[in-house]
Amino acid sequence: MAGVTRPMSQMRKIETKEAIFRARKRILKYLVLGYLKQEGFFHTAETFRAEAALTGEYEVCDNIDLDIILQDYCSYYLIRFNKQPQFCRKVEEQPPLRRPPTRKAKTDAERERPDVCEKEDVDLPASFTVKKLLKDEQAINSIPPIERKPLAGFLCHATSDKKQLVELLYQDIVRPTGVCWDDVKGLTSAKSLLMESVVYPVRYPEVFTGLLEPWRGVLLHGPPGTGKTMLARAVAGESCCTFFNVSCSTIVNKWRGETEKIIKVLFEMASYYSPSIIFMDEVETLASDRSAPGEHEASRRLKAQLLTELDGIGGREGIIFLLANSNMPWEIDPAMLRRLEKRIHIPLPDFKTREELFQKYLSAKNVELYPKVDFKELASRTEGYSGSDIKLVCKEAIMSTVRKMLPNMSNRGSLANRKDRLELANILTAIEKTKPVSVNLARKHLEWQNEMGCS
Repeated sequence: MAGVTRPMSQMRKIETKEAIFRARKRILKYLVLGYLKQEGFFHTAETFRAEAALTGEYEVCDNIDLDIILQDYCSYYLIRFNKQPQFCRKVEEQPPLRRPPTRKAKTDAERERPDVCEKEDVDLPASFTVKKLLKDEQAINSIPPIERKPLAGFLCHATSDKKQLVELLYQDIVRPTGVCWDDVKGLTSAKSLLMESVVYPVRYPEVFTGLLEPWRGVLLHGPPGTGKTMLARAVAGESCCTFFNVSCSTIVNKWRGETEKIIKVLFEMASYYSPSIIFMDEVETLASDRSAPGEHEASRRLKAQLLTELDGIGGREGIIFLLANSNMPWEIDPAMLRRLEKRIHIPLPDFKTREELFQKYLSAKNVELYPKVDFKELASRTEGYSGSDIKLVCKEAIMSTVRKMLPNMSNRGSLANRKDRLELANILTAIEKTKPVSVNLARKHLEWQNEMGCS
């Protein structure tokens, strides 16, 4: 009797139907997620992924999508009912609800005059058209282009390969960072040069025309820890431009010809979301000297494509600005240096800047200085220190007080609102322990600026 199949029980049938129902719901969710990413709604797709608790365990097959399913259903419906199915219909406008008139209490004068009649309430229109939402064009320009232009408009005629590259580059767009010029201590000349190179051409485009066309690129070079990246973050927050933070992991690809495609799509997106800033940190890793020994063919093709996009025959609409940082500018290719029209030296902080940095880091709410510390004395003892070195000194000084508390830490609630008492001896000890790392490079950067700089 082994070949006899027994009928399933009623409970087994119900469980099977529920399993099929759950699988069908899961398939629909993944199809919707794939459709959103295909159309370029990446933020919506991430929100839907989080709300629907979807994981990377499943993915949609490459030969099935919502468009194919919709076409198959339309063909089936046409064959069966001899007409096209109707999926959407216009919502009928509901008449506005009118509040019934309330009975007003008449005064004695109105009772004596029976010929006075009450005015009927004037009905407001059911709909109205907003002709001008913002007062002037300056308010419109204050909205970042990435918020005004949908990505679907850029992907409407793109191929599937290009959509994947756009999805990769879209993740490198940095939203406003909240860093302003005041957060960067010192570097007054560098701030003014960046204002006239990046911010002013975006605010006053009618001035920067003809020979005064906007700059194509700026190179910030200097010893490590002098505030180059902080300046780039301030530019991203102050310029209202689309800020692309490009790194080697985004551009470099192991497949032949794929890196050139990524660079081309990057500049197309920058033109679509113009005015745009393309930021390249440690640019010497991407645009090193092509005459150096051991240069690989893939690296030469990457640099050639990058130089072509920066200064090619085919012009692009809008303002595209290249902002580059480098700790070793003497290793950059000369052709790239020509396109980086402004080459600004970011030196080590001077006496006044070091004093402001110590005052910024040691004037926090949870730090108490006892006795009062003379910041000028600390600035005089840190000659040759960079901004990151001074921050490390302050961190080490505060850690020396916390280090004494670590063995006796039991009540975490009281530690959250603690106030560290910092003495001058702790800061001086931290200065002795922390040695500057950029002293030897400062002179070399100054010599290179005198020879190749343009500021």
